[in-house]
Amino acid sequence: MDAEKNQIWFLSKEDILFIHDRELEAAGGLAGIRDDEGVNAAVDAPKASFGGDYLYDLFEMSVAYIVELTMRHPFVDGNKRTGAASALTFLYLNGYEITENYDEELADKVLEFVTHKIDREQLVTYLKKQATEI
Repeated sequence: MDAEKNQIWFLSKEDILFIHDRELEAAGGLAGIRDDEGVNAAVDAPKASFGGDYLYDLFEMSVAYIVELTMRHPFVDGNKRTGAASALTFLYLNGYEITENYDEELADKVLEFVTHKIDREQLVTYLKKQATEI
């Protein structure tokens, strides 16, 4: 999908639910939504703005998906996987791919974030460092 210059493609609730379903199909886990408002927060958080300007850059927006989905834990299972996959999908839609140094590197980074070994800014920095424009 081609985006006009400066247009940002955000994920919809349906996109996040689809990503969650695919993650469960791929790796297993229990289906179900624990907190519908948590899913809605994940849709809205990356769009935060003030005076018509977004508060975040693309990488901070992608991390907002991870933060909302991992910290609010809206799904019965697969929150970390869905957060990571949502961030990657968002970045891809907006012209970036993330290259991992080893399999599951991003999953490890998300786990480090959830266990407070790295903070939000370190996760943003990681994604920026690993990003390639497509």
